[in-house]
Amino acid sequence: MKQMLRRIRLAIPLLIPGSTADAAPFTITLDTSSLSGTQTVMFGFTNFDSSSNTVVLSDFTFGGGSAVAGSADCTFGGQLSGLGCSGDLTSGVTLEDLDPTAVFFSQQFEPGAALSFALITTNDFTGPVPDQFALYVCDAGVSTCYSDDATAALLLLDLAGGAHSPASFVLFGASEQGLPAPVVTATTTPEPGTLLL
Repeated sequence: MKQMLRRIRLAIPLLIPGSTADAAPFTITLDTSSLSGTQTVMFGFTNFDSSSNTVVLSDFTFGGGSAVAGSADCTFGGQLSGLGCSGDLTSGVTLEDLDPTAVFFSQQFEPGAALSFALITTNDFTGPVPDQFALYVCDAGVSTCYSDDATAALLLLDLAGGAHSPASFVLFGASEQGLPAPVVTATTTPEPGTLLL
């Protein structure tokens, strides 16, 4: 009996997720079938509060298109240090709020039917304003971001603590360019208890 209680005590920390971490991945899909010519996908991660957060983007697919090798940039065209930004669209992108203001990643791609990727983020919040993640798609030739909202983002996510769901994402379309709003779906993962088995 003592041995069984000891095993249960050791297993409990593995079953209880952190109160502010968001371990559930999401899949983001943007219909890019109306786009032609080389485009740029950009991710922005603004550091608004003192908590530490990380966004991991992976499993990029282009629906018949492809990433443009060697065009990845973490310096926002040389305006930022690139601190807290690493990776590319082939291996995956990691954004951390290490810079006191913001970190941006961009890379060119040849559009296919759809741009899709997985997103996993922590969700720590100390206030008063949460860190914010954003997605942009711009024409590589003229740097016109595809969106109708004031910030030019197609997707915004505030890291304000608690659990995220698809409804946590603020989505914008770009009617002028014929881009609908991205689609966000929760990716199902095994229950934590089944991971022990």
